[in-house]
Amino acid sequence: MSNEDQNKEPNQNEEPVDELPEGLTAEEAAEARPYDEVEAWKKSKNTLFGVLGAIALGVAASSFYQSSKNEESAERSLRFLRASMEEVSAEEGFLSFAEDYDDALGGVAQYRAASIQYDEGRYEDALGNFQSAASRLIGDPLQGRALLGAAICLLETKKVDEGKTALGEITDNGALLPTDQKEARFLLAVQALAEGNEDGFEKQKAELSKDADSSSYLSRLDEIKKTQNLLAIAKSLPEINLAKGAKYLSKQRSRKKVKETDSGLLYEVLKPGTGTKPTSEDEVEVHYHGTLTNGDVFDSSIDRGEPATFRVGQVIAGWTEALQLMKTGGKWKLYIPADLAYGENGNNGIGPNEVLTFEVELLGITPKAVEPALPEQNASSPVSVPAPTEDNSSQ
Repeated sequence: MSNEDQNKEPNQNEEPVDELPEGLTAEEAAEARPYDEVEAWKKSKNTLFGVLGAIALGVAASSFYQSSKNEESAERSLRFLRASMEEVSAEEGFLSFAEDYDDALGGVAQYRAASIQYDEGRYEDALGNFQSAASRLIGDPLQGRALLGAAICLLETKKVDEGKTALGEITDNGALLPTDQKEARFLLAVQALAEGNEDGFEKQKAELSKDADSSSYLSRLDEIKKTQNLLAIAKSLPEINLAKGAKYLSKQRSRKKVKETDSGLLYEVLKPGTGTKPTSEDEVEVHYHGTLTNGDVFDSSIDRGEPATFRVGQVIAGWTEALQLMKTGGKWKLYIPADLAYGENGNNGIGPNEVLTFEVELLGITPKAVEPALPEQNASSPVSVPAPTEDNSSQ
């Protein structure tokens, strides 16, 4: 460049030209200019408003969806609660809920309906609902209870083999609660006991004994077995007592002092009476001492030290018959067959078909109360009224 050019003053009207940084192109230099906020806002505001609008719409949609889900959940819970509180139509409410909601809570509702049907003895209806509820409660702790309910309903409807199979499947299902598995094994043991299957009973009992938490089930099984043994004895007791009583009466009948009436009543006169014989309508006073054929005392006014008073026709048939044959002051020994005593049902400490022995002393007959005869009043005759006594002190 010439000196002239170097000494030339710049024209004031000319815009200064920015010098380009060394090594940058014009485009790169333009990008490297200082940031202009106003210009940037003008360029990006439309885009920003679009993004914010999209976000707002997304939030609104999400809120609406969540609100709808919350309302639906609240409505579902309210319906379930209402069904639970119904006393008359709870079953219908639960079944309606189960039909509308095909989920775990619907399965719970169907289980509740089945439980109501079971309590009412409607085992066929309960069976179907227990089974359906169990299929909807897979993985839920309540599934085992539903399966148990179905198995018991099978047993109650005489589908014993199916019921036992269902219980066996519960004991083998490790996905169920241990409590439900133990209860199924307990029920299998009870069923075996009812069938007289001693080996099956002992097998289930042995499996339960492997679990330290099964002591309550084991103790209940022991109690059930004891009760069953007692029931077996009770069932045979009437026949045992009948045979024992017949032998005892035959022995007494062979004694010369013992007499027998047409009804089969045996009696022995220990002391003849001298008074009046009572009727079935009379009230009598007696002393007695009652024993069983083995000599056990079951009742005694003598031991109590106080005579008994009762109407002749209001006691067992053997007594009613014997008392009307006795005279007051007499003492007899009675051997009363079961059909003239308490029969097959027994009474308190007296077993079924027990023969009873009594020593009875007829102390007396209670006189019948005689009501005084009222004087006949003639309607035409005046009723006499005593004259008032004059009180001198009042004068």
